[in-house]
Amino acid sequence: MKGELRSLLLPELRLFNEAIKGILSSPLSGKLGIAVSGGSDSLALLLLGALSDFPVEAVTVDHGMRPEAAEEARFVAQICQQIGVPHQILTTKVEANGEGMQAAARIRRYALMAEWAREKNVGALMTAHHADDQAETFLMRAARGSGLNGLAAIRPDVVITAEGQKLRLLRPLLGFTRSALAEIVEKAGFTFVSDPSNDNPHYDRTHFRRLLKASPWINRQHIAEAARYCQQSEEAIEWITAKEAAARIRKKGEVLYLDPTELPIEILRRLVLRAMERITGKTTLRGSALSRFIRSLQQGKKVMLVDVIGQGGEYWRFYRAPPRKKAVL
Repeated sequence: MKGELRSLLLPELRLFNEAIKGILSSPLSGKLGIAVSGGSDSLALLLLGALSDFPVEAVTVDHGMRPEAAEEARFVAQICQQIGVPHQILTTKVEANGEGMQAAARIRRYALMAEWAREKNVGALMTAHHADDQAETFLMRAARGSGLNGLAAIRPDVVITAEGQKLRLLRPLLGFTRSALAEIVEKAGFTFVSDPSNDNPHYDRTHFRRLLKASPWINRQHIAEAARYCQQSEEAIEWITAKEAAARIRKKGEVLYLDPTELPIEILRRLVLRAMERITGKTTLRGSALSRFIRSLQQGKKVMLVDVIGQGGEYWRFYRAPPRKKAVL
């Protein structure tokens, strides 16, 4: 069956193999995993992955959130058996924990798949994010006023952490549109399932998906290119920031000193963040609070943000704020 599928999907397969080789930021150890839900996007990924130049295994997570989810997972298992791809169904239950069910499900899903990847010697897990997803994410973040890092949107090769477990993700379909992936599945002679949550108006993404659908003049590929340029610019600025941090940040005792002279505001902002993160060991606030903090330092003031005190001057000083005293009742 694979020989017949390879003949049918040869042009798409060439693009897919080139995409994987092009996005790998570091060598791959072990097999490639494929996350498959049964929708057209992930089934196209499964088909291309099965025919690719890489050894693959597939995984499906059933969160138990929809009655039909178990049947959809078995549907994927049957297709994997037909095309000769090892497959495993992982089951779990999800609790919102104040983050919303979708966010909680995503974290639980990636944590389970990280465990599975470690057991199966899977070096990276492929997900079916595509050009339409990239365009939706870019527009959503632009509407929220995101900076360069946010506009970089969905990265093609990234390591995430879920429930304390690390997982490398690859997104080789960012150059494919949603409609092109559906055509791949149909060309191969398979059907796919539809997730009703994709059309649920409760989620912001649904509205941006509808906006793109109602605006055929908006080119998804061009927006995806813009996101890629943002990724490259973000990497360049981080490279510069690392060099400036090594030259401008010094530690004496419990105090960090930063030389702020003649720096573009974006580099200065990132250096301040790095100094604060070294002190607290965690990512600190961004946005307007950080901007106000920096303006105060530029005016030579002493100011506090989160658990860090900053003092302006020729050299900016940063140190941990003393513990707050508990109120006496």
